[in-house]
Order: sequence, then C-alpha cells, then structure tokens
Amino acid sequence: MKKILITGASGFIGSTLVDAALAKGWEVTAAIRPTSDKSFLQDPRIQFLELNFKNEKDLTEKLRNAGRFHYVIHNAGTTKAVNREGYIDVNSGHTQRFVEILRQADIKPDKFLMVSSLAAMGPTTGDILLHPKTNPMPVTAYGESKLEAEKYLESLTDFPWVAVQPTAVFGPRDKEIFMFIDLMSKGFEFYIGTKQQKLSFIYSKDLVDLMMSALEKGQIGKKYIAADGKNYTTDDLGKATKTAIGKKTLKVKIPLSIVGVLAYFTEIIGKWRGIAPMLNREKMNELGAESWLCNVDETFKDLDFKPKYDLYSGMKESVDWYQAQGWIK
Repeated sequence: MKKILITGASGFIGSTLVDAALAKGWEVTAAIRPTSDKSFLQDPRIQFLELNFKNEKDLTEKLRNAGRFHYVIHNAGTTKAVNREGYIDVNSGHTQRFVEILRQADIKPDKFLMVSSLAAMGPTTGDILLHPKTNPMPVTAYGESKLEAEKYLESLTDFPWVAVQPTAVFGPRDKEIFMFIDLMSKGFEFYIGTKQQKLSFIYSKDLVDLMMSALEKGQIGKKYIAADGKNYTTDDLGKATKTAIGKKTLKVKIPLSIVGVLAYFTEIIGKWRGIAPMLNREKMNELGAESWLCNVDETFKDLDFKPKYDLYSGMKESVDWYQAQGWIK
C-alpha cells in the first residue's frame, strides 16, 4: 500500500486530494495546523500530523518519526499575505525548509509534488498561449514566491520532484470563486474591468486527478501546467454560473480605476488590523491582465490525462453542492 503525506490538507484542494488518495486505497496522512478546520477530513482512515514549517527542529523530528512516505504532495501555502516578505516566507521559505529535511536518504520520498501556480508564469497577451517554455514574468508577489520555490527545486539534482501550475481552480468547498457565485445567486453579476478577460479554468476533481497522474507518471524535474485545455472569457464564467443557478442577474462592470481605489483602502485597513485583504492592488495585476490562456498539450500527453469536466459541467456540479450544503439558495 502506498503511503502519502499531503500538506495543506484541510483546505479546498487539500481535502479533495485526501479524498482521491483514499479512493485509491492509499494510506493517507494529512498535515495540518493545530487551528485547522477538519470539517472535510472526517474519514476515520485519515491519519493526522501537525507540522510547523517555521520550526526546523520540530519539523525534522516529526517527519523522521512519521517515517518514509512513497509520495508527498506539498499543497500548503498562502494566497494572501500582508506584504511581499509574507508570500516569500511561506510559499518559498517553507518549501525549502520542508524539502531540505525530506532530502535525507532514509525519508526521501519516491516522488515529491509541489503545487505551484500559473501565477508563477504571469499572464500573456493577444492570442499567445502560456506554455512550458514561456519565460516566467509574474505580476504579483504571490507569483514571485511560487516561482522562487520552483527555482529552488530546479537547483536540486538529488531530489525526485515534480510540480503542477494550476490555473484558476473552482469546485465544491472553494471559497474564492464562490463569492462570485454567491452574488449571482442573489441576482448580481459583478465584473472587475470593462474589457473581456481571456481565462482558463480547471475543475477541482480534474486537478486532483491530474496531480495523481503527475505522481505516478510525471517526469522528475518537470513542471506541468494544469488547465482543462479550453479557452474562456469572463462572459463564459458568467454564463456558466447563471446557467447552473437558473436565475436572471443584473450585470455590472466596475472600472479598474474604481476597484484600484477600493483595493488601496482595503490594504490600509488590512495593515491596521494585521490581516491580508482578499482585494489588494497587487491582485489587480492579475484581474487586469489581458489573458491567462495556456497550452496544456504537453501535460495531457506526458500524464496520459484527459479532463472529465469543462467550465459549464463543473460549475453545475459546484452549484448543486453549494445548494445542498446551504451555502446558497
């Protein structure tokens, strides 16, 4: 039986990874924090390991006591930080500290999968698609922190790593795109910016299947873009959501200039309160980008992977789940 350790296991993607690994009959250890919400980790087969990535001594002791895992998925990280240093510390620093311990011969895994982000590559323009050989030009500190972690892994010659770079992910348990869905369920269809943005998506179940394929079939030392292979726009996101909910909406497009002012003030308030706001000026660099379209031919070929969902079918399943859970009416 394969043993797998999944960090960031209590979150949206992490808990979905846990479900998929259990379905394969693997022995699953979920790495969490003492304060983690375990609502989506109720299966009695799950073993838990509390890891403190800031404390090297404690981290080393707990990993050595846990023994060797066949697979490790490093999904832990942050998408919101007060400043650039916060992103770098968590997304790059924690990764490096974690891997340095796992490089020890007696606990080195067969495969280590890092969950990176398409943000590490940065957006594109016109009809140009992001592809594996695209020169990375991240436009946010979040993207920079993920790129720094990737470069660290690329510097290693003795560690069996592989990385995935997901585009926008949606699905049951997600709380970010859910905010858009929730507003639409109330009859409001809000868009940031007056121009169409070209987008790519991947449904959470497809992403997890892709990650499992990366563990079992991915080439060591290689990064894989994760998307469903189709090209969308902001209008497609609205149509898919509206179709799934089955309600009429009032469409409102807010100019980037106005949103930028709001982002500025949410940053100030966030710094006063010591929290990272969901909307900030850096996030505007992603929201205002022309295109996040990408080429996943190499990913599909190497991993022998084919998505089961597109934006429309995935959104229907997501909305059904939100309604069943009482998140929306």
